[in-house]
Amino acid sequence: MLITILTSTLSTADKQLLTAAFEQSNAVVSVACLGDGVYAPGVDAVFFESLTTFMNNNPQLNVFFLSSDAVSRGVNLPAQITPISNKELAALSARNTQWVTLS
Repeated sequence: MLITILTSTLSTADKQLLTAAFEQSNAVVSVACLGDGVYAPGVDAVFFESLTTFMNNNPQLNVFFLSSDAVSRGVNLPAQITPISNKELAALSARNTQWVTLS
């Protein structure tokens, strides 16, 4: 499953959906952070910190950010979040038939 996040503010329902997706023992979940909203000053840092902690214990969870987005905005993200190129995002998109967008 590919979950794209386009906003810096996740609703309670968004967080519940992410948590439920992560807790599926047999699912490989990829999260891609894209666009201006993700890098805004109001980003839900506490949630993303708990997400990176969860990632350390769950190898089936992959979190990515579009490197060109982050570089153009001067954003430094945690080491656990993997930078990807537009080409890699296209390949990730092609591999996942289930998509959820949080915006």
